[in-house]
Amino acid sequence: MSNVVIKDLNVKYDDKVIFDSFNIEFEEGKVNVILGSSGVGKTTILNCIAGILPYSGDIKGHEAGVSYIFQKDRLIPSITIYKNLDLVLKAIIKDKKERKDKIQKMLQILEIEDCAKKYTTEMSGGQIQRAAIARAFLYPSNVLLLDEPFKALDTSLKSKLIKVLLELHREERKTVIFVTHAIDECLLSADNIFVFANNPVEVIYKTKIEKDAMFRTLLDLELDGVRKELLSLISKEPEF
Repeated sequence: MSNVVIKDLNVKYDDKVIFDSFNIEFEEGKVNVILGSSGVGKTTILNCIAGILPYSGDIKGHEAGVSYIFQKDRLIPSITIYKNLDLVLKAIIKDKKERKDKIQKMLQILEIEDCAKKYTTEMSGGQIQRAAIARAFLYPSNVLLLDEPFKALDTSLKSKLIKVLLELHREERKTVIFVTHAIDECLLSADNIFVFANNPVEVIYKTKIEKDAMFRTLLDLELDGVRKELLSLISKEPEF
């Protein structure tokens, strides 16, 4: 693996310039969180890394594949959760039993093994998002993109799913690039924090949190300084 390095990124919509010769580097194997207000360009940069949006410039470090967890789950509603997960493995694992073993293990880790034969219409929001997380980690990739995946969930469920995500990350060590506008989501998960602002986009603040995210709580005194700094930079009140 290597860092995800973006050099001289240029993106515009019609006459609006979003990124103008923009440079940033995301550390390999770490959780890199991007904060910023709505519409600043957070999702745009994820979509450039994923190859969804056209851009000029250079993006390196994602050649081994990209997984993406969106705000909406994007699971196929007409097939079961098991079949949704099997779809991402079929192209790379021909052996049916091997695929089954991988899927069952992932469903057990995420505590949704009883949902294997269910459709999304039969599941809660939390179960659906766990299935989306399972799909992202099953897909062979070295980079995991997250676009506000916990936005529609309540506080307690968000906290649980962040811990689940961190547990999976500890095993897989994907390079995570996590977009959110919720400061407390950031404090619970980030190794590296970047705050986006302005038009075209600039990084107006960046920092590291040294304490292992698996052992953090929102009451940790060492997070207070970072929290205050972020609150002073971001006008929108966190929704976490």
